[in-house]
Amino acid sequence: MKFISIPVLALVCFSSFSQDGKFNFGARSSGMAGASVTIRDPYSLFNNIGCLAKVMQHSVFGGYQSRYGIREFQVVGAGVVYHSEIGNAGVGFYKFGDDLYSQQKVHLAISNQFQMVSLGVGVDLVQYTISTIGTKQALAIQFGGVAEISSQFSFGAHIYNLNQAKLVKETGESIPTLMKAGISWQPGSELMINIEVEKDLDFDEVLKVGLEYQIIENVYLRTGIRTRPFVSSFGVGFSPKKFLFDYSYTGDSALGAIHELSLAYAISQ
Repeated sequence: MKFISIPVLALVCFSSFSQDGKFNFGARSSGMAGASVTIRDPYSLFNNIGCLAKVMQHSVFGGYQSRYGIREFQVVGAGVVYHSEIGNAGVGFYKFGDDLYSQQKVHLAISNQFQMVSLGVGVDLVQYTISTIGTKQALAIQFGGVAEISSQFSFGAHIYNLNQAKLVKETGESIPTLMKAGISWQPGSELMINIEVEKDLDFDEVLKVGLEYQIIENVYLRTGIRTRPFVSSFGVGFSPKKFLFDYSYTGDSALGAIHELSLAYAISQ
């Protein structure tokens, strides 16, 4: 109810500003505690646009995230990836919040493959709306890449808000600049282990470790942990034919649980 969410909203708005750019999207990523800087799937549009060139078919996707059982904290997102021989392009939309407070992003990105390296660049139109204050908008530039070191190892890196865009020029309030880098180890076709470090310029580093294991054909189990604050995640995935179904659960001892569902579909060319 609205009168309950107002005092909670006052506490959350500041943290939501500081978390901008940290919201990895897609239940596959969330099931691995966000350790997804090297993962190549349609959700690379949100997690590391440098991996977008690795998506080999046109794709559409969407997802829903329920945070802590509070309706006002829900997240919805969707996107489209266009694949071509000269590079991939993607468009995505993301929204957190409700009519009292919301954060919205429109993503535009392009990515291309250069031998063993895939690079991407994008721009976000970021909009914050607080019912009692109004709306602020800014453009944030992002850049990312992934390199195949060997058949088993990949290295990825991504920086969000490279241009350090300002939300309020008078006070200098800006969208946080976020950097992350990580390595992925795939000792076999069934197992992937990711280790990633994330750094907001204004906060301490966050370590994320995630694991994905294919138990049978087209069925995956995932788990992961992250620090500051410490949270653990679990997830499952199912990929029949051209579909990707994913679910994740993230447990936060202080705030509660986060549930996420996502669906992607590969379009034949």
